[in-house]
Amino acid sequence: MTDLGYSLASLLIRRLPPRATDSLAHAISDCYVLTHPRRARAVDQNLAWIWQDARREGAPPRARETYRTFARALRDFLAHEPGRAGPRVRLSQQSRAALDAARRSGRGALLLSGHFGPWERALQWLAEEMGGVDALAARHRLAAVDRFFIARRERAGVRTLCSSRPVMSALQSLKAGGWIAALADRPRRPRPAPPHIVPLDPGPLLLARRADAWVIPGVSTFAPDGALEIEFEEPFTLDPDRGGLELEQGLDRVQRFFDAHVRAHPTQWFTWSPARTGASGS
Repeated sequence: MTDLGYSLASLLIRRLPPRATDSLAHAISDCYVLTHPRRARAVDQNLAWIWQDARREGAPPRARETYRTFARALRDFLAHEPGRAGPRVRLSQQSRAALDAARRSGRGALLLSGHFGPWERALQWLAEEMGGVDALAARHRLAAVDRFFIARRERAGVRTLCSSRPVMSALQSLKAGGWIAALADRPRRPRPAPPHIVPLDPGPLLLARRADAWVIPGVSTFAPDGALEIEFEEPFTLDPDRGGLELEQGLDRVQRFFDAHVRAHPTQWFTWSPARTGASGS
């Protein structure tokens, strides 16, 4: 989709009632599944082995449900306006405590997540909660679309680090006590898949280690009642000399957290290629 398509979608979403946008999003996502069978088969395969890995009974969900959930996540992101009521946001007591503890420390924090549920909307909420956050985001192949998403994030207080040296900008921000969000489930060189589900990129954790910053793993989920649920794992640092974790220990903690989330909510992980080594979407 081009930037004009996203702009039109954003305009329609803000003007139409939620029920109408739900129907529209479902129709578009169903059409995409029908017209892109190879990608749909890859998602079907991912769902099948996650379902088996989790030892769930019955038939696994199908790709259509994942694409419908993704369409809803995109709709909520485009519909959000600062100060305007939206879906309820819920945090568990443990998640609220994790967020507050990192905030009180005064140190920089790296919020580590993946393409789970309404992650962009969760980031908007966090920016409003914290008074602004930065985000490390991959560039879109179309520059105009990239500018559209950067502008949409910024309206909610999310500044996308998109300079010529985003890693250095992120490092400076973390050392100054800033908060940065990054996604880690699409690495260039994934770790060996079995027995893991979500491939992890160690890059963000290496960045946090260099900055002596907190690492806060987090996930977002659509609840059955329509609320947005955000879950944070206990924060940790990567400084073993001061009670922190070794890098591999940190990666393992994030791995367990992400894998458990995907097992519980397989249709809310948006990966469009075969996620397991050796799987094929052809």
